[in-house]
Amino acid sequence: MEISSPRKMFETAATILLTVAAVAVASVYIYGELTDGTASPGPTVAASEMENWREEIAGGIRIGPADARMVVTEFMDFTCPFCAMVIPAVDSLLDFYPAEAALVFQHFPLNGRSQSMPSAVAVECAERQGQFRTMYQLLFAQQQLLGSKDWVVFAEEAGVPDLTGFRECTEMPADSFPRIDAGRDLGLRWSVSGTPTLFVNGRRFGGRSFRELQDVAKDLGLESVKNAIPD
Repeated sequence: MEISSPRKMFETAATILLTVAAVAVASVYIYGELTDGTASPGPTVAASEMENWREEIAGGIRIGPADARMVVTEFMDFTCPFCAMVIPAVDSLLDFYPAEAALVFQHFPLNGRSQSMPSAVAVECAERQGQFRTMYQLLFAQQQLLGSKDWVVFAEEAGVPDLTGFRECTEMPADSFPRIDAGRDLGLRWSVSGTPTLFVNGRRFGGRSFRELQDVAKDLGLESVKNAIPD
């Protein structure tokens, strides 16, 4: 029987370690930014475990009709680049099916990111003046400026009418905005461990593109107001 040399044993061990590391890195790119950098993605939650999903998500920020037949619930962090990549797909869904599709946004600020909570607060302050969607889109579009650009400048560009009130709002402590912690708590109950995580009608959704969302819309029998398919 051949006995492996110490050098060969070392090379084999190194190969195994590199393979494990590569898989770990790949998991981060597949699932987005993990909350603490070490946790593994949570298991898919069965639909039967979320029978009351409409009531569960009611505290989030909603865009779209209350009686929408297709509801996308998204758990997001404004500093997450993967989240920014999903925004156009969800926006297209709302544009194509304005009477039958809705978005419910849930905060899921990531640990260890200095701008996660301030950006969540800024969005909450914009929402109080009816400008959630514009601020939400703007922060994701200008992620590279988070922390270096004044929140009031963001607010002005987003069309927030009362900038003085907005500034005063952003200076309030984070616990003045219970929806932020509520979103994170809901995400943890639903086994969310990273962002972006999407659910459609209470079922975990693994897609990221508009075409994948549209496939679900077609299965549900939704009628589009547009014919062209965005890239």
